[in-house]
Amino acid sequence: MTNALLLIDEQRDFCYVDGALSVPGAEEDIKRVHDFIVNNKRQFSNITLTADSHYPYHVAHPIFWKDKDGNHPAPFTVITLQDVKDGKYQTAVNPQWAVRYLTELEAAGKTLCLWNPHCIIATKGWSIVDEVMDAVIEWSMETCIPYRMEFKGSNILTEHYSVMKAEVPVPNCPETQLNQGLLDTLNKYDRVFFGGEALNYCCKYTLDDLNTYAPDLVKKMVILTDCMSPIGNFDINTDPVYQKAVSLGAKLMKSTEVTF
Repeated sequence: MTNALLLIDEQRDFCYVDGALSVPGAEEDIKRVHDFIVNNKRQFSNITLTADSHYPYHVAHPIFWKDKDGNHPAPFTVITLQDVKDGKYQTAVNPQWAVRYLTELEAAGKTLCLWNPHCIIATKGWSIVDEVMDAVIEWSMETCIPYRMEFKGSNILTEHYSVMKAEVPVPNCPETQLNQGLLDTLNKYDRVFFGGEALNYCCKYTLDDLNTYAPDLVKKMVILTDCMSPIGNFDINTDPVYQKAVSLGAKLMKSTEVTF
């Protein structure tokens, strides 16, 4: 069988305790990811790493928004369409898009939460953690296969949790549309192992898109439950997205339980 490994956002800002958006438990996860790759490096024909990639000025960062007094809201503020209509928050950059964005986002049952600026392109926090990169480079040198990088989040007008597409695709911006190239690549393999951070954000949103756009791929997936952690309370065994993947044929396994 041919095997691929898809790792979501194994970046310093998420995985280290001093990161801008540190995920509790991630430092232990990346040690297990390292061991999984090193111990099985001859088994993988593809390793793909995703990277959250933002500019400081971004729709999900406080600097993008101002209140009626001209002050930027605090991180973790939730901004609604009604807030904008009421004049509670506004933006000087493309206010028409801000209304459209929140309209489409809320129609999909989602909300806009502002985050600490994180994974700023070319900064230390943006880089893949050493534990994972050391293992990936060792694999690449052993197999003579280049690893693949997928970047998401550089369009300042939309959030991009899932590597498969942005929350609200921006017209004429292909980087926000469905990532058909990645789907085609992963579909070449018999099994696709899946891990990363955070379990209930970028991993979950990616899996949700895979459930929708690539159910035949999902049935080949092995979700490495000990290589991902949530932000806050979250139960993978009851979450609808993960359980939908299981119903399509995905397996939930610890990395130490995998056999080749």
